Amino acid sequence: MADGLRVTWVGHATLLLELDGVRILTDPILGGRVGPLRRLGPSPDVAALGPIDAVLISHAHPDHFDAASVGRLAGAPLLVVPRGLGPGAARIGHPIREVAANERLDLGTVRVRALPARHARWPLRPGVRPLGYLIEGSTNVYFAGDTALYPEMARLAGHVEIALLPVGRWGPPRGPDRLDPATAVDVARLVGARTAIPIHWGTFHVPGFGTGRWGWGSIDAGDAFADEARLRAPQLDVRVLRPGDTTTVDPR
Repeated sequence: MADGLRVTWVGHATLLLELDGVRILTDPILGGRVGPLRRLGPSPDVAALGPIDAVLISHAHPDHFDAASVGRLAGAPLLVVPRGLGPGAARIGHPIREVAANERLDLGTVRVRALPARHARWPLRPGVRPLGYLIEGSTNVYFAGDTALYPEMARLAGHVEIALLPVGRWGPPRGPDRLDPATAVDVARLVGARTAIPIHWGTFHVPGFGTGRWGWGSIDAGDAFADEARLRAPQLDVRVLRPGDTTTVDPR
């Protein structure tokens, strides 16, 4: 879109954001499996994504950083990665920009600010700190990556119009390093979003472990998020997408 925001949820934490003429892809996972995880439904049509200007990687876990998926993208998009992940991304052959929390960079007509995230580090890359990103243009978009709620998120209030929030878990609730449908509503309220799109649910599962709300894959966590928001944040415009769905948001 030349003006405003178009969001396509490719699945899991992979979103195509078309904002003010800039095309950004987040955490591309484009195959049918990641380790023990299997995709529910067909794999995305990579060719249909078209040319990408930049890729934002939130952290080093294999369901968020997959070199093979990034390598399938058309053209030579700029890879924006957490500091320390550059060497792992270099073999893909695309230009790389490493960032740490609170660093900014310009991508054409939009500005991207790296944000802290509270999430476990990948044991094979313990020096890589997880990040979220604030994409600022005619509409400001918060891509949380994978994170738990932390009080400093309140500093984003007044700067976030659209929040892309992870709501699913692998396995039963455990540990303080992830959001679930209830805490994701808390984050949406804390950052002052007017629109929220649940991500990180309904895309992958582990065969044999089920796919219930709190089971492996959280197949209905997006709908649970909408239910929570309806009760506790009725003013929030919740857009529950399915993989491949697109929605548009006009500038305020």
